[in-house]
Amino acid sequence: MHAANNVLAFLIHTLFTLYIGAILLRMILSATRADFYNPISQFLVTITNPVIVPLRKILPSIGPVDTASWVLVLGLKALEVFLLLYIRGLQPSLDVLIISTVLQVIIMIVSIFLYAVIIRAILSWFAGMNMGHNPILSLLNSITEPLLAPARKIIPPVGMFDLSAMVVILILYSILIALRSI
Repeated sequence: MHAANNVLAFLIHTLFTLYIGAILLRMILSATRADFYNPISQFLVTITNPVIVPLRKILPSIGPVDTASWVLVLGLKALEVFLLLYIRGLQPSLDVLIISTVLQVIIMIVSIFLYAVIIRAILSWFAGMNMGHNPILSLLNSITEPLLAPARKIIPPVGMFDLSAMVVILILYSILIALRSI
């Protein structure tokens, strides 16, 4: 029975993380004003619209804040946390559930930015290989530029090396370590 619980916990965590990640990516791309017509943006919109559009009828946006998406992300993450604890035979109190949910959503957001910066830095090594207009590069630039631009003001490029990505990676990874130690 223990193996079955582990498999169930793995499936729950994986499926919830993928869908919540898609919603968070959609929100980040919207906040950074990424190209809406990019094929990856369109994919994210297509897989998240069936849930977000009906929620927006109940929970309209408050200024620039997409209330429906935030409620969906927090609700799905809370459900995931509850199910995972329940599978382990634990029944969390409401305060533990709320704190764990918010903390894990923040960790997911920081992780998305961290991976985006890492992938962009790696892909920049191959920039001379004529990658053309790559939809992934376009979105990575949209996501990471708000983080890298301030770092470039502090540490300008040295010759052909842009060290701003390393600085941002160190900062984001430090934030993740701090959040995971709470």
